[in-house]
Amino acid sequence: MNKKLNKAIAGLLGVVALSAVSSQASAFSATSLGTFTGATITRNDATPFKSWSDYGANINFGWVHTADWFKLQVGSSADITAGNTFNVGFKLTGRGTSQPLNTGGFSIWTSGTAATVEGGGFHEYNQVRGPNDGGKTTNNNIGNVISGSNGWVGYAQNGLSFTNGDGDPVANGGAWNTSSPYLTGGAASSVGGATLDLYGLKAGYYLIGLGGVCPDNNAGCISTSPASRHYTFSVSTAAPVPVPGAVWLFGSAMAGLVGFSRRKLAA
Repeated sequence: MNKKLNKAIAGLLGVVALSAVSSQASAFSATSLGTFTGATITRNDATPFKSWSDYGANINFGWVHTADWFKLQVGSSADITAGNTFNVGFKLTGRGTSQPLNTGGFSIWTSGTAATVEGGGFHEYNQVRGPNDGGKTTNNNIGNVISGSNGWVGYAQNGLSFTNGDGDPVANGGAWNTSSPYLTGGAASSVGGATLDLYGLKAGYYLIGLGGVCPDNNAGCISTSPASRHYTFSVSTAAPVPVPGAVWLFGSAMAGLVGFSRRKLAA
């Protein structure tokens, strides 16, 4: 009797242990990048060559358990309370010469004024949507990211363009949420290294998912070996948007026209 009871208890404990392992396996954790208040934050690390863009054949979602996840606080607690804004530049580039991440991408989400927590219970994520956005469900368990389109802020990637499993186009370059209340001043992106400059980004908490860009169904993808690629990810103050040269020329022309009119009137 005691032997049977011991076996039953052991079996029950085994099931509980397996459940705990399964639960842990389906969750993800995010490394804190600290607090950005103007000084540059730099992270050197490595990530799989296709973790931002590939989940199974012809699906091309991000892969939660192999992508790198980071938490970032923008502004101090006082800045968050006051609703202050920052111009923030995010940049992802390959590092080293032996196996740099030459084609990489990252997505940015926000939990607003609530500190970001990790997520769990899912395997894939949509690079360009927030949770519960438009009836799509791939990001429902991404953590406490704000629901709807406001939860997603933007992305940048310098790999191949593709369409993910929700039918969303993910272009080489960058995109951002033009209606987000957390991005008040616009944005700019570049392809030379995945770069996204966000102007008027509200102080608050942000979640970043990062990885290599290699769509599963694209034969033009980078070599699959080595699997791990090295990168540098930085958060810095975004430079002001340069004024196009044509604007200066137009201003000079107007000044000349005003001067000519004055001389004509004086004559």
